[in-house]
Amino acid sequence: MSIKPIETRYAGHRFRSRLEARWAVFFDTLGLSWEYEPQGYLVGPERKPYLPDFWLPKERLWVEVKGSEEHLDVELLVHAASLDTGLPRAAEPHIVSEHEARLLVLGPHGRGVHGLIDKASKEHVGYVLPIHTALTIRKGDMFQSHAWFSQNGVTVDPTQDRIADDSVDIDWEGRGHRWGNLVGGGGMISEGQFDEAVIAAYRSAISARFEHGQSGA
Repeated sequence: MSIKPIETRYAGHRFRSRLEARWAVFFDTLGLSWEYEPQGYLVGPERKPYLPDFWLPKERLWVEVKGSEEHLDVELLVHAASLDTGLPRAAEPHIVSEHEARLLVLGPHGRGVHGLIDKASKEHVGYVLPIHTALTIRKGDMFQSHAWFSQNGVTVDPTQDRIADDSVDIDWEGRGHRWGNLVGGGGMISEGQFDEAVIAAYRSAISARFEHGQSGA
C-alpha cells in the first residue's frame, strides 16, 4: 500500500507533497531562488505531458522531487532531460566538463549534513555531505552524475555512468550496476570545516513544521 503525499502550504504555494515544501524551505534558507511548477511541457518521442516540480533560475536547472525510486517514472524523466525532445534549454546552459546539466533529482533529506567522529579519539574529523543525482548530456548521451549543494549553489560532477544513448534508448540492463538509484543519493566525505549555510539549509528543511497553519520556515 502506497502512502498518499500530504499537500502542504508554504510561501504562498500549495505543494503536492511535504517533501516538495521541505525542499522549498531548503532553497530559501540557502538563498536559491526557485519557481514551483512554472509550466507543463510535452516531452519525448510520444510528446507525453510532464510538469517539472521546480525551476532554479540561477542554477539553470529543472528539479524533480520524489520520495522513493519506485515512484519515479525513469523513462519520462529521461525524455524530459533530452536536448531534442525534452524541457526547454536555458539561454546559458549549466555546463561542466563538456556536460550540460539538465535535471536535478531530489529525494528525502535523510540526516542532512552530519559530522564524523573518530572512534579512538572521539574528536570531530569531518562531515558527510548528501549527494544527489543530476541528469547530464554529453555528445547526445545521458549520464547519471553526482550533485551537491554549497553556499554558491549546485556543483555537478559529471564523471558518472551512462543511462541512455543519443536516441534516448535507456540502458535498462545497466540499472543497478552501471547506473544506480536516482533518488537514493549517497554521501561525500569532507574533512575539516564545512559550509555552515548548507548545514543550516538541511536542518531547516528537516525540522520545518507545517501543521496547524505554521509557515514551515
